[in-house]
Amino acid sequence: MPLDPAQRHQIEQDAITAAWEADRLAACDGAIALLREIADLDRDDDGDVIIGTDADGYNDPMPRIATFLATYDR
Repeated sequence: MPLDPAQRHQIEQDAITAAWEADRLAACDGAIALLREIADLDRDDDGDVIIGTDADGYNDPMPRIATFLATYDR
């Protein structure tokens, strides 16, 4: 039995909402992983996390944070 237009529209809206929620959950998981890594970084005398470069000029967290924000900032 074919669906009426209202039922079809509701199913489409539910699918869009489910996809959006899955994307948001993935973003939250990614943010939590980054925050856990940041929490493990060195801290200065005031207790602030130091996010900077190492002696060789390498900085792992910042490019990953920038990539994360570029992906999920909508």
